[in-house]
Amino acid sequence: MHGSLGITGRIDRSSPEPYYMQLSRLVEAQIEAGDFAAGDRLPSETELCRSFDLARSTVRETLRSLQDRGIIKMVPRRGAFVAGPKPAGWLLQVAEGFFEGKVDHENESVETRVLSAGLKAAPPDVREALGLPEGAQVYVLRRLRSLDGKTAMYSINYLLPELQPIIEESAVIRGRGSLNRLLREAGYQLAGARRSVEAVSADDDLAKKLGVAEGDPLLLVTSQSWGPDNRVFDHYTSWLRSDVVKVTVVAKAAEG
Repeated sequence: MHGSLGITGRIDRSSPEPYYMQLSRLVEAQIEAGDFAAGDRLPSETELCRSFDLARSTVRETLRSLQDRGIIKMVPRRGAFVAGPKPAGWLLQVAEGFFEGKVDHENESVETRVLSAGLKAAPPDVREALGLPEGAQVYVLRRLRSLDGKTAMYSINYLLPELQPIIEESAVIRGRGSLNRLLREAGYQLAGARRSVEAVSADDDLAKKLGVAEGDPLLLVTSQSWGPDNRVFDHYTSWLRSDVVKVTVVAKAAEG
């Protein structure tokens, strides 16, 4: 058992990233490194508050976030414990980035291939969603994702044109790294998002991209992400093979 260890690292108080998200990353990193095994107890709320000089409400939000993502489980009057192995699947989080958990980043079983990227004329619905004037361009990023060697998802991100140099100078354009993390580091902090999921049939183009038969069922996910100023900076559509991945939706009850 490793539960007597503490969480190491520091909180960057000059970063626009919320403290609870920074602490979540520190905790998750040590779990992934094997410092805490499944079933181990994490440091208490009081210990985390003291170690990182954070308010109790911030630490509780960290623990809620980790529990929502299936990384830990909270046991009343006992504390937080590392959860066991998670079933294969991808996580659609309402309050955070799509597939923020393990898809965009360190999971070696997930591969991303960038099909195309560049400025294009914005379709009317995308232009409206991003609040752009008529005739404006958007930065379009098309990617194909595979899980354990099986083609699983085709996605199109429509992003503000000012994001072109940021993305093209990053590892994301080479199919590595997290787009959501890159946007946060560039100052595009996620304040909210709207996701919708519907069942659709694969047309000829989608069938070829995803390796399915025309007419096979797919899940279509559409999303808009906005910052603290309520400005939408990312509008995307993704088509998923539900026979390859299981999508879990995490939502929180409204407060008040």
